[in-house]
Amino acid sequence: VYSPLGRCLKTSFALTLGQLLAKEKAVLYMNLEEYSGFEELMGKGYAHNLSDLLYYVRQENQNLVHKMNGIIQTVNNLDYIPPVQMPADIRGTAWQDWEKLFRMITRDSSYEVIILDIGSGIDENFQLLDLCKRIYMPVLTDAISMCKIAQFENLIRIWDLPQILEKTVKLSLPFHISTKQPSPEYVEQLLWSELGDFTRELIRKERE
Repeated sequence: VYSPLGRCLKTSFALTLGQLLAKEKAVLYMNLEEYSGFEELMGKGYAHNLSDLLYYVRQENQNLVHKMNGIIQTVNNLDYIPPVQMPADIRGTAWQDWEKLFRMITRDSSYEVIILDIGSGIDENFQLLDLCKRIYMPVLTDAISMCKIAQFENLIRIWDLPQILEKTVKLSLPFHISTKQPSPEYVEQLLWSELGDFTRELIRKERE
């Protein structure tokens, strides 16, 4: 899930999609944003997070899946790796290390679906998007947002990566209504919001 726009419900959608798919498959959610807010969202601290896993990748640790399994947390049957706390850990990771990490998870773990919640801090994120089978892009329809999306699409063409545009699905997401404070219950509540209904219908249509 990626968008060049901010405040477009990208993470809410990614968490909703992950929880729904996790009812039937083994799903891993990974937040790759500089500021995820997950400790505040989940109401707890994490002894280990994605930064540790990236360190193991750089050290070419051969037991990476075992290390990853010791870090993974779960919310409503959805497994996730706690995101980084320091933005520099996202910005300072080379593209090659991201690729090693994702290929390892795909090859050596039991996960059937990996959902990447991609921020803008990753260097060369076009290559990362090119690895994805499907790209969901939340969009907004105001003039500034449309100009930003057009700029992104022009850059994709300059880089000669038309396949990224071909597998991108733009989504105009409904704003969900919630009065609860951020918590794991808030994350689960997404399933019963307008956003949850939208995501169920999206999954249903794609299976037809």
